[in-house]
Amino acid sequence: MTRLKVFCLLLICVLCLTGCVISPPDSLKRTGVESRSLISASTADLAPDEKPIALYFRFQDSAFLAPEPRMVVVQRNESLEKAIVQALIGGPLNTELSPLFPAGSEVVNTTTQNGTLFVTLNEAFLGRYADEPGDSSSGHWKTEGLARRQLCLDALAATMTEAGLCDRVQVLVQRDLGRAASMRLQAGFLNRTGDTTLLPPLVRDESVLLTPHNTAEWALNAWLRQDWDALSLVCVHTPGEQSAFEAFEAAGVLVGFELSSGSVSYDGQWAVLTVRLTLRGNTRDNEIAGYPLRLIREEGLWKMDYQALLSMMQAKE
Repeated sequence: MTRLKVFCLLLICVLCLTGCVISPPDSLKRTGVESRSLISASTADLAPDEKPIALYFRFQDSAFLAPEPRMVVVQRNESLEKAIVQALIGGPLNTELSPLFPAGSEVVNTTTQNGTLFVTLNEAFLGRYADEPGDSSSGHWKTEGLARRQLCLDALAATMTEAGLCDRVQVLVQRDLGRAASMRLQAGFLNRTGDTTLLPPLVRDESVLLTPHNTAEWALNAWLRQDWDALSLVCVHTPGEQSAFEAFEAAGVLVGFELSSGSVSYDGQWAVLTVRLTLRGNTRDNEIAGYPLRLIREEGLWKMDYQALLSMMQAKE
């Protein structure tokens, strides 16, 4: 018995040293592994995402910006910030809004640090607009060029801050550093001069946005000046131009107004402000206090209902 035990122990050792492997039963074996395709890890192969964003563009040829609600397509291998800038460069779909970036402008990259969004654009951003003359130092384009470029920067800041992506925006331009000591945008961009003063980061400027208050103020100032063309731009559901102008001219003469900040409805589709009107009378000026001024939203733009506007213009003390 002793010899048998020794023999068995030796046999077990030999089997362990030779790495004997017991094959699993056929029912547990994996089959067809070679024919399976691997899933691609490339983000470029994934379907793009879409984000609802309010893109700001110039309203008509005014000094104001208005939002255009859009679904911005974001490729899986790019940032939301870059996709938004590309959409701004591409311009609006609403014919009441105007693009603001010079032709050929492209976004190179975007990055965020400590609340500041750095947007790098190509050198074409510094160029002239398609309709801008070679000499824009005088006449209409002296002010138009400055206004358009400033609104371009304001639109960038308004869009990005409203999306909650940053607190401020710093514009950089990718160019030959042999001709510029810094990539930061210079003051010469605005006035088409050689001014190399570096512009500070952009912040949101509410004074150039067509908020309910600014839209109502636009309408009342147009009434004050009896500028019916400007007034019609912020009206919705107006009849024929001639009949609308006749109705405006028949209204009382506005000599002054005070306007509240107002409030927006829970669904964001209308707003109400309170206005104090001073209308010219035959013997004395008449005041109408606490008049409710209602605005409605049409394709992202705040406008005044034509009939509601006429009611206000024909209001009595």
